[in-house]
Amino acid sequence: MKKELAFLIAGLLLGFSGIKISALFSDLSLSENNEISTGEFDVRISKTGERFYNDLKLFEFDDLKPGDEVNASFYIKNSGDISITKVIIILKVQDLEDGELTEAEALVDSTPEVGELSKSLIVEWIAITRSNETYTLSEYSGMTLYELNNQSISILYSPLAPSESLKVTIFFLVDPNATNEIQKDLCLVSLQIYAEQ
Repeated sequence: MKKELAFLIAGLLLGFSGIKISALFSDLSLSENNEISTGEFDVRISKTGERFYNDLKLFEFDDLKPGDEVNASFYIKNSGDISITKVIIILKVQDLEDGELTEAEALVDSTPEVGELSKSLIVEWIAITRSNETYTLSEYSGMTLYELNNQSISILYSPLAPSESLKVTIFFLVDPNATNEIQKDLCLVSLQIYAEQ
């Protein structure tokens, strides 16, 4: 009881001297492990539009002759989390002789170690299909694969959303005026699909 009385007197003295003692409420909130991360940027290709890969052989055409028409179709998909605003196809073309020259070819072929087929493969047009819309890249029509070697072909007019895909079709014509010079020639075409956000 003496202690309580001493505290009461001390409190009164402090109160009279103008010093106020008041109780303080306090609280604390905590936010931990907040995250900041980046999304994945991923463009992939497919032959059929069903399964997409980073590396895939898309086409092969054999036994063509002057006047033949073929088309290479493939799909490009935004497999990432971020919209793609730019897609460029870069063609890398290599001409080879496929074995020994035939007698008819040897009469006209002045470069027996290098093929000439890409000079006779004409791109008739490049068509892009996206949802229900198809547009052509007419600026490349009539050019040969030889002329398009190492060229950048921009194919996207508006952003490609995550999970969205498009179909690319390249129509080729073997020059009807090609001569025996392209017999047994082989043209290796690599496509680099470059994308930007």
